[in-house]
Amino acid sequence: MNGKELLRRYAAGERDFSGVDLKGANLSGVSRSFDVGAYAEPYRRGITSDLSGINLSGADLTQADLRGVNLEGANLSNANLTRAILNHSNLTNTDLSGANLTEAWLECAELDGTNMRGANLFRAEIRVGDVFSPDLTGAKNVDTVNFTGTVIYLTLEDGTVIDTTDYDW
Repeated sequence: MNGKELLRRYAAGERDFSGVDLKGANLSGVSRSFDVGAYAEPYRRGITSDLSGINLSGADLTQADLRGVNLEGANLSNANLTRAILNHSNLTNTDLSGANLTEAWLECAELDGTNMRGANLFRAEIRVGDVFSPDLTGAKNVDTVNFTGTVIYLTLEDGTVIDTTDYDW
């Protein structure tokens, strides 16, 4: 399946795309009718497409372009997002548990309430302007993430809270 087909089927009301192959798909830049004003700056400047509530669990989104996509409440559990571009995306309350985010870009992404339990974050780029606290319980390779410009409070499995601005961790 390609990006255009997914967007066409989503617009027709389909929401379950679990396990689809969307390697290299471009899902950004498609204007949809939704309330951009509901998102805090700087996020709403980049929102271009609405795929809220979509089920992409287990999907292969390797090198997919998801810039500016509203994925609020989406299920991306166990999805392969290796080298995916998620800049300016809304991932509020999105399930990324078990997802592979190796070398993924999440610059200016909205991550409030994001479930990243058990996700592989090897060399991911997470750069946001606001404080947020995703659930990273059991996440892998957190120590390789570039948190440049980010204030993130990580909660570990044992309940320990780490402030990423304290580089002694």
